[in-house]
Formats: sequence, structure tokens, C-alpha cells
Amino acid sequence: MKTGKILCWEGHLIQRASRGESVAFELISDLYRPILLNLAMRILRNADDANDAVQESLVKAYRAIRDFDPNRPIKPWLCRICTNVCIDMVRSRKYEGDSIDQHEYMLCDESSSLEDQAGANMARTQVIEAISRLPEKYRKIIFLRHFRHMDINEIAIELQKPEGTIKSWLFRARGLLKQDLTMATG
Repeated sequence: MKTGKILCWEGHLIQRASRGESVAFELISDLYRPILLNLAMRILRNADDANDAVQESLVKAYRAIRDFDPNRPIKPWLCRICTNVCIDMVRSRKYEGDSIDQHEYMLCDESSSLEDQAGANMARTQVIEAISRLPEKYRKIIFLRHFRHMDINEIAIELQKPEGTIKSWLFRARGLLKQDLTMATG
């Protein structure tokens, strides 16, 4: 029952924000900013980039809030926007090249060599890119399971699918990722 009240309250804020009330959207932003920041940090591994990604995500959400259904929970929608922004940032890094100054903090880690850190960053980028190439339903499953650390039953509830379907999709998604990453490392 508590969830229903939260969704009702959330729906009310969404309706107000969709009518252009910036205070309502600020309340939504304040509520979900820590969740989005945590998500962006897990993907980007850089506080400045994560803050930029969250800010860009909230701007995109604000521009699109008029089209959002207030009867749906907003958290998954905001997380999807943030994930897409993070993936775009990772892709742009690949093409633009990163300045080493932006990642200076990583050089101070004495527990691993520079080569190990570079290899881990390259592998993380390859995995994120491979995830972005998955079909939407598999991308969601991987995101919920491995980035939001949700159990199978939690994912089933969130996506309103049977647990068996979730297990099957997760198995297929992992198989496609393995195939994609094997071809990439070739």
C-alpha cells in the first residue's frame, strides 16, 4: 500500500511538472539525484563526469516530462535517460580521446599498475558498448541485474514479467554479450 501512496504523490508531482511548474520538477530532481549520481558513478567512474551526466539527464527529463505518463513510476525512466547519457559520454571519449588530466586521480592508485588500469578501463568501455548494442529488453535486464544489482524477482516485478521470462532473457543477454565481446577481442 505504501508504494501506491508514493506513486500517487509522485504522479501528482509529475503532473505539476508537465504543466511547467519548475518547483515540482526540482522536487523530483532532488529526490532522484542521489540515485542517478550513484548510477553514473558506477558507469563512468569519475565524479566530474558523473555530475555532468546527472545534470544532462535531468535537463533531458525536464524537456520531455510533458510526454511522461504520470501513472508510471518515474525512477526507471530517469535511470534509463541517465544510462543513455553515460553511454553517450563513454562513446564520445572513444572518438574524442581523453585528456590524461581528466583521469589524473587514477594514476595515484598504487595497488595496480598503469597498464592494469588502462586494460580495465578499456575492458569496461568494451562491455558498456556491447551492452548498448543489445536489443532493448536485454539491455534493460543487464542494466537492472548488474548495474542496479536487482534480484530476478525484483526485475520481474519492475518489468511486470514472469521470473522464468526474466531468467531466460538474462541468459540470452549474457550469451549475446559473450559472443559480442569474443568477436571484439577476436
